[in-house]
Amino acid sequence: MAKLLRVKCTCGNVMNAAPGNSCPKCKQPLRFPEDAMISLYRKGSPLGIAGGFGLYINGEPMGHIGNRETVRIPLNYGTYNLHVAAGMNRRCTDLTIVLTPENRFAYAKVWMKPGFWTNSFVLEPATQEEMPND
Repeated sequence: MAKLLRVKCTCGNVMNAAPGNSCPKCKQPLRFPEDAMISLYRKGSPLGIAGGFGLYINGEPMGHIGNRETVRIPLNYGTYNLHVAAGMNRRCTDLTIVLTPENRFAYAKVWMKPGFWTNSFVLEPATQEEMPND
């Protein structure tokens, strides 16, 4: 069975799909960049907070990432800023990833850092070995 990839259709719909699928919203064939890929793993959240984190790449929404979920996002070569948010909390340590022919695959993990008044999100580089579902 093919691994599902996170893609955004030209109509704006974001979904997990396999190559060869069409968008369920507009019925157009989905485009899957074959140049490079980011794998993002969400570590378990403290205090049982398991709601989805909104995922953004270069300011564009890319759906949510659930508790202990791995999301694979095929992209073209380039520089990408990763950001997550949930509810009113917008504090996030963003992560910039550069994908090149020499560095086609990037791995990152996100986790919630409890704070005194509010929680913040941390995005940090990871290795392929740290991706439990990759």
